Amino acid sequence: MPATDSPSITVTGDAVTAALAGEFDMAATFTAEPALERALEVPGLRDFTLDLSGLTFIDSLGIGVVIELTGELESRGIPLRIVPGPEPVQRVFAAAGIDDVLPFEPHQDG
Repeated sequence: MPATDSPSITVTGDAVTAALAGEFDMAATFTAEPALERALEVPGLRDFTLDLSGLTFIDSLGIGVVIELTGELESRGIPLRIVPGPEPVQRVFAAAGIDDVLPFEPHQDG
């Protein structure tokens, strides 16, 4: 499956939702990272949701972007919610030992 071209970013008032889909690998970081950085510049930003549910793959560079985004939002005092990815994606976060550190929402059954 091809890498993500760019995240789908929705701005509703002072809230941003960034949905990633496909493979979040080195190639995808070249478009996703600048798009996420632009989303951080929404005037009066008060809430940020990162939706990983559409991902099929994430590598260490993708995880690095997620960690960087988390740190930037934390330093600004802006809450971050992360919608978990499918099990193969979440296993990568678990293997890195950061699945309990990042603000993942609980998995929804059904």
